[in-house]
Amino acid sequence: MAGRIRDDDVALVRERAKIDDIVREYVTLKAAGGGSLKGLCPFHDERSPSFHVTPSRGMWYCFGCGEGGDVL
Repeated sequence: MAGRIRDDDVALVRERAKIDDIVREYVTLKAAGGGSLKGLCPFHDERSPSFHVTPSRGMWYCFGCGEGGDVL
């Protein structure tokens, strides 16, 4: 179908893109234990970090506002 990105291409980007490198362009991340990273959420104002990135799963989630997703 014209104009639609193929599922194989989406899967390839998810596989190759390092989520922690991409998030670090916008958020200062620090070790959170268990291989996770944490920082201040870019989607709402906060003073203590509730934004978590789990590189091994390629996912991010904010425990403050409930937003989450993957590298895309």
